[in-house]
Amino acid sequence: MKFSIKTKLFIAVCVTAAICVSLPLGFAYYLLKADLAADAQSIARQKLELTKRLYLKSDGKSIKARIAAVSNMLGEEVGFISSSGKMLATTLWADESWNLSRSEIRAAKVDGTGFHIQQSPDENLSSIYCAIKVSNHLDAPEGYLIIKESLSTLNERIGMISKVFFWAIPAVALLCYGVIRFVTLHLSSSVKSMVRTAEAVGQGNYKRRIRNFPDKEFIQLAKSINWMAERIDEHVTIITSQKNKIQAVLNGMWDGVMVMDCNCRIQSVNRKLINIFPGAEKGLDRSPLEIIPSPELQDACAEVVSPEGPEAKTVQLVLPTGHIYDVNIVRSPHTVEPGQGPGAIAVFHDISKIKRLETMRQDFVANVSHELRTPLTSIKGYAETLLNEPAPPENIQKSFLETIEKNANHMCKIVDDLLNLSRLESGKEQGHFIPLDPMIALSNAWQACCALAEKRNVKLVAAINKNQFKVQADPDQLMQLFRNLLENAIKYGPENKPVVVNHLVEGDRLKFTVQDEGIGIPAIDQPRIFERFYSVEKFRRNEFGSTGLGLAISRHIVSNHGGKIEVQSPPEGCPRGAAFIFTLPLAKKSA
Repeated sequence: MKFSIKTKLFIAVCVTAAICVSLPLGFAYYLLKADLAADAQSIARQKLELTKRLYLKSDGKSIKARIAAVSNMLGEEVGFISSSGKMLATTLWADESWNLSRSEIRAAKVDGTGFHIQQSPDENLSSIYCAIKVSNHLDAPEGYLIIKESLSTLNERIGMISKVFFWAIPAVALLCYGVIRFVTLHLSSSVKSMVRTAEAVGQGNYKRRIRNFPDKEFIQLAKSINWMAERIDEHVTIITSQKNKIQAVLNGMWDGVMVMDCNCRIQSVNRKLINIFPGAEKGLDRSPLEIIPSPELQDACAEVVSPEGPEAKTVQLVLPTGHIYDVNIVRSPHTVEPGQGPGAIAVFHDISKIKRLETMRQDFVANVSHELRTPLTSIKGYAETLLNEPAPPENIQKSFLETIEKNANHMCKIVDDLLNLSRLESGKEQGHFIPLDPMIALSNAWQACCALAEKRNVKLVAAINKNQFKVQADPDQLMQLFRNLLENAIKYGPENKPVVVNHLVEGDRLKFTVQDEGIGIPAIDQPRIFERFYSVEKFRRNEFGSTGLGLAISRHIVSNHGGKIEVQSPPEGCPRGAAFIFTLPLAKKSA
């Protein structure tokens, strides 16, 4: 059982005080008792001398008469034992059984006087029995006078000393307790202050300090605790700052980062990973498989953190959303506490755009090759026919040359559109944006499509008047945007049906809708309709000389103007057809 410092100190002081008090008191008790006994013997000796003189001067025919006379004069009983040991004069306290064998008589026989202190058997009192030797005198035989002297005074004083001794110990203990209580209260207050400070620092309150310094013995300890708290505060501040910097770096990364321990349990994630996998922040202390449904990723992480596993491993992760990630998993010995085995860091690099660009590049090469191969094959065939011997008739030669010219023009249009699209994508052709009337660009675009519209008996219905609105746009790009959308509406819409252009003001933007009543665009093709060379009805391209780049160019033109373009098929409130909707910024009115 462990005692507190206060209890140990109290016990030690009490024992020490008891010893220090008991020894002097015991010694004083012994000396006082001896002095009182000596005083009692001295008084008893004087009485014995007086008794002897009275005995020798008394007259009487017998020993009993003399002893009776002496007793009357002294007022006390006196006994007499002859030298032969016979009790000649008895008392209440000395009967005939007394003889020469008693210690006080033996002492008197040698020294003349003898004393013996004895406790009364029936009374809790001590008495001193005294004897003096008497020689033959006249008619008196030789013998020993004996008297009894009560030691009540001695007993009282001894009792008083015992009481003092008895009460001194508790008094000293109580006094020690009071002193110890006073000292330990101050000591306990100082220790509690230091304990509270240490506990506060342990609980994270690193600013807590010991303000009131305790006694001299604890000043160094208090200063040490304050110094320790300051160092911990500095280290925690540095560690927190470094952690915040690292977390800021991780959160600023474009790649998702996942830190795992030696048991392949997630310890921390950055903001990008939470964006990739919503709810990942709730997956701490869980395995990657619990938040990312990829057994390959889980197995790769387990291999890297294993002692005999590789230092790094790469896994490709394809999500249901279509995003593709290269996950680089690297062993990290500093992600967990020493001695618990290595951890791992997984970096999720989004390669969706790269994959998409690779696919687009492959599709672009294939589409360009296909688009150019058809007219080149036609040109090559007709040219070889014209070069053959004998040459075809002149009317056939003219038809062949017209076909060669038509295919050459088609190739030139493809190349021009590709160059135009390349300039728009690279940002080199930003355009000259000025406030202009969109009706002018719409009219110019319709004039360019007029021949095709007359051939299919298609008319333009525009619910916008001249000078009604002004938009901030590039005139050439806006005219090309309207022309591309009008040509598509004329080509793929039904004959004898109008192309409708509507508008709607939304805040600081003007929304246009170019709508036809054709068969429309299937929902599966609508997300890709603005890609280069993508066509819903590829077999109808050659019928109209389409390059498949018009909608891609239109998307970039609208994007350069800060707007958006989308397709609705069928349009709202219509059973069929397609509507291309785009927005342009309204020009600010001059003050």
